[in-house]
Amino acid sequence: MSPHVELAPGAEENGLALMLSELVRQNLEAKPHKQVDFAALRGRVSIVADDADVALTMRFESGGKLTIHDGIVGIPDVTIRGPSEAVLALSNMPLATRFGLPIPGNREALKTVRMVMGAMRDGSLHVYGMPFHLGLVMKLTRVMSIHG
Repeated sequence: MSPHVELAPGAEENGLALMLSELVRQNLEAKPHKQVDFAALRGRVSIVADDADVALTMRFESGGKLTIHDGIVGIPDVTIRGPSEAVLALSNMPLATRFGLPIPGNREALKTVRMVMGAMRDGSLHVYGMPFHLGLVMKLTRVMSIHG
């Protein structure tokens, strides 16, 4: 079963949607072990980059299918909202455990962890719905991370 990543009509005009679709494709091609988590993803995740005034919804379906929509579509299970720099840095978070916990291995990784954690601490980056959909968030983190 090969993963299927597609853009919904209209999403090809959304730069963040284009970037994330390519990131997922490249991660799955370069690290085939991530396909297990990808195939297990079910639900909707919305991402809002406030400063760039852009939003998207990632709809994960059974059989390893992802459709990325422009804007918020339906009722998301999880919403990630914050400045674009912090949202994009999430894909650069270092992963060192099977649970996706960020454990920095070098200065650049430590800088990324500090920036993301600082944005969460100061309230500029939020992950809504995480306590209720922790499995979805952890699998998504592993699939989206350029590490691991």
